[in-house]
Amino acid sequence: MLRFFVILFAFLTLAACGSDVQDRFRSTPTAIGRIQQMNIIADQQLWDTYLSDTFAFYYQGAYLILPQPEPIFDIRVFSTEDVLSETSLRELKLFVKVANLADENSPTTQMVLSDLGKETINESLQNRNFGVQIARDKWARGQLVVYIFGKSIDDIVEGIPRSFDQIRSRIAEFYERTLEAEIFGGGINRPLANLVASKFNADIRIPSNWVLAIEDKDFLWLREEQRNASLSLLFTKVPYEDESQLSPEFLRSLRDSITSERISSGKEGSYMVVEDSYLPTFNFQYNHHGSYTVELRGIWDMRSDFMGGPFKSYLFHRQADNMLIFVDAFVFAPAEDKRNHMIRLEYIVKTLRL
Repeated sequence: MLRFFVILFAFLTLAACGSDVQDRFRSTPTAIGRIQQMNIIADQQLWDTYLSDTFAFYYQGAYLILPQPEPIFDIRVFSTEDVLSETSLRELKLFVKVANLADENSPTTQMVLSDLGKETINESLQNRNFGVQIARDKWARGQLVVYIFGKSIDDIVEGIPRSFDQIRSRIAEFYERTLEAEIFGGGINRPLANLVASKFNADIRIPSNWVLAIEDKDFLWLREEQRNASLSLLFTKVPYEDESQLSPEFLRSLRDSITSERISSGKEGSYMVVEDSYLPTFNFQYNHHGSYTVELRGIWDMRSDFMGGPFKSYLFHRQADNMLIFVDAFVFAPAEDKRNHMIRLEYIVKTLRL
């Protein structure tokens, strides 16, 4: 009888604890969501101000460069109540919480204060009226939460452009794990990776589902064929002679010379060139694992046919043997958005090591 009362007491104690006990033993879910998907948590009265226009100008600006404009991020806006009442929403990968600290009754402000604590917030606001904090795994494993807050709406609006590059960079780093799983989840195509290594003395990871399109003495064309898209990588090398080759003008000329000779739609007289008569090209220079690199982004066009799409060309200078390694990534996907395809191609190219 005594044992019966002990068990009954324990049962009633657990029942009284209710959701607290359930929450304690509930397994933490894994975050879900696509790359470049940003979920905003903000009060409606705050989002309905000019703040949303400023936020959209930066975070929904055009991704460089695509035939039709696509935003850098796909944005969805939720209230604090939406997220707290819907379990599935709390499992999304990326959240950005925007809070006006002047509104102490704001549910989002109260959430940010609860998450970060006043001490952390005050440290962020030292010598300024705007702050950014970044946390991981708030409600799910593999989740990123960005906190953007200020002492007033004006302070937040002024801080958005100042913090944009920092936040975008952190988000790009965060999504690398997702990209890794999406691109290399099926493994690496070692025969193709070895082929690149033998021809160009360069290591690069090629996904398992890619195939060889064309192989020549100093040229490779690798492809991935999807249902509604075709992704390509071109490789070649040229001797380095002088600094004029390390320029966007040389890279553009080199690309045109290669693609006009090598790439055709199959229609007689068709060939690929850079199309910059109505859309600009963009160029960047940086160091990639010790190699000076020139990058060119733009739109390609198939002359004598109705085809086109985005490309990114790279020219890597290998000083050890005075060689320039050319890599080009381009997409043909007439029925699909192309931003995520280009992000995945860029991820593959960035695995290259000379």
